[in-house]
Amino acid sequence: MNEITKSIIEKVNCPHQVFSEQTDVDDVEKAYEEALKKGQKQGFVPVLVVSDDTLEEWLEILEDEEYQKEEIIKEAAGRGKEILAERYQEYMEDYEGEEKEWKGKMRDGDSLTGFTSLMKLDGEGIKETILFEIPVKNPWEVIAYIPIGGWNECPEALEMMEVCRYWYETYHAFPAVFSHDELEFYVGKTSLSKQEAWDLAKEHYAFSPDRVDQCTAEGTLGELADCIRKSTVWYFWWD
Repeated sequence: MNEITKSIIEKVNCPHQVFSEQTDVDDVEKAYEEALKKGQKQGFVPVLVVSDDTLEEWLEILEDEEYQKEEIIKEAAGRGKEILAERYQEYMEDYEGEEKEWKGKMRDGDSLTGFTSLMKLDGEGIKETILFEIPVKNPWEVIAYIPIGGWNECPEALEMMEVCRYWYETYHAFPAVFSHDELEFYVGKTSLSKQEAWDLAKEHYAFSPDRVDQCTAEGTLGELADCIRKSTVWYFWWD
């Protein structure tokens, strides 16, 4: 394993498995799904962490004696839906009368069924990746162990934890893959009505505006809503 991977492992300090760049992405996804089943019996939540030098620097907060994971988890008070509604309203003020055109029709969305954050930019293989077994009861609590966010439009770690709690309790969505600027969820509930897909697309946009602005072909909310209805993975990226 590379030095960045070693440093991340030391900081997170949880049972782990490392996948080299020669590993097939299908094998990593299979290992994650097996760990998810195992964790439900043994009391841990698996997460995949990409070997990422920027993320490694951010995780230095875990070495601060004043950083207490248990206290951070206690601060998640169930405000996820409210936080997303506030962020969405804030972003909508920028659209003024153009909201109808921006929404578009629910069509042409991709079907996401695998983790893309693991892949190299050229698509040739994966980045070195760590599968951690995080010793928490609830999936949203893993944010205390992998605290990302708080820059540009990326939510602060506590806000991110609140949102993860809300989406897990509502859609059985597990925060599954972390890099310094990407987050992917493995989703248990995939049978959504059109209205649910629209409402969830608004929440995804509030969480990560770049998910629509830079990660859809036409830059419309409808394309994202269509993607959500077809997908077992939710993808987020912050520029």
